[in-house]
Amino acid sequence: MRMILVPALCLVLAHPLSAAPRHALLLRDAAVASKAGNHSAALAKLQEAERLRPDYPRIQLNLARTYAALDRVEEALGALERLADMGLQFDLAADPAFAPLKELPDFHDLIDRTTRPVPPLPATDDTAFALTGVTGIIESCLVDPSTLLWYFGDVRNRCIWTRDVSTGTGVLKKFTADEDALDGVFKIALSADRKTLWAATATTSAMNGSDAIDGKRTALVAIDFTTGRIRARYPVPPDGRKHLVGDFVVAPDGTIYATDSLSPVIWRLPPGASALESWLEHDDFLSLQGIAVSPDGRELFVADYANGIWQITGNQATPRRLVPPSTATFFGIDGIYAVPGGLLAIQNGVSPQRVLRIQPAFPGPCETAVVAINRPEMTDLALGAVFNGRLHFVGNSGWALFDPPTATPPPARTVVIYSTAVE
Repeated sequence: MRMILVPALCLVLAHPLSAAPRHALLLRDAAVASKAGNHSAALAKLQEAERLRPDYPRIQLNLARTYAALDRVEEALGALERLADMGLQFDLAADPAFAPLKELPDFHDLIDRTTRPVPPLPATDDTAFALTGVTGIIESCLVDPSTLLWYFGDVRNRCIWTRDVSTGTGVLKKFTADEDALDGVFKIALSADRKTLWAATATTSAMNGSDAIDGKRTALVAIDFTTGRIRARYPVPPDGRKHLVGDFVVAPDGTIYATDSLSPVIWRLPPGASALESWLEHDDFLSLQGIAVSPDGRELFVADYANGIWQITGNQATPRRLVPPSTATFFGIDGIYAVPGGLLAIQNGVSPQRVLRIQPAFPGPCETAVVAINRPEMTDLALGAVFNGRLHFVGNSGWALFDPPTATPPPARTVVIYSTAVE
């Protein structure tokens, strides 16, 4: 679930500001000062926020606006150059805050850099197949390694689909039963013994039904992989807060770790347990999304849409942020996957959307490379699955079509499943 949109440079906090990280509080205070015309006060707040989160595009853009308002031209251009170095696209020419820069050649060079189309990477970025006639929000995919049948989680239609290729056309058919009353289906994963299809489910305003309410209910669900019927539900315990379990990972010992996008919690379901338990809660968590585990099970990597990537080593250890190079940002990352040599990350909160390869380092910075970008329909990216040496991930998922949730349902469309090499 997308909690911030970096291109639009808005910020939706996952928990109250009183418990938010320092950089989020500083951004709020800077916005208040700017609105009041106190640009010097806003600058001081933004400079402190930059020291905490230098790769946050919103901070750099607001720094550039504030420097321009203070007639500090070179510093405004410097902040915009940092954005351009990250490979991001913005409509700088349409931003009235940059009127003081419009006659400068360097500003026009930056406009060109931040609007120039990014070429695709055809050697590593391929379309696996397309799904036609889709009416919902396809948030996730997986393939059964034994039968090679594909399955897809649908948030809007509250079900899991399978792709029936027996007729040669690849028709979507429901795998789960309507009478089981699933909520919106986010991440799905198949157990190693192929007996259980795990699903992260939650109520959300984008799903069909009278109970389409953000954060009302969420659970990990165990589904019998033979029958498609629910075997067990593991709901998040009620605590007066909103919750949305949108992603999870199964560790080598069978423990499931799940992220909560609306509250700053990582949940855990040990093998044989009857209920989810709070494993790690931290005030610096803002909008947890994807989660991956190292092959040895000793490290977790968690994508925080409004914070970057957290690395957690050991049992309930203090999380630490991975530091990107100056040519990248770790904001706006949704799915994250452990692969040989590091991580693959689906970054749908920047423009253009992309897949990054990341070699973790601490204290950093990490090494990164863009491995998939700017293919046809490679927008509105969602989650993926690693199979047979490739990351398969969802393009044109449908989230944007139901924003706002009351938008008129669009006609059936095509969803593209992309594939890019793991190494």
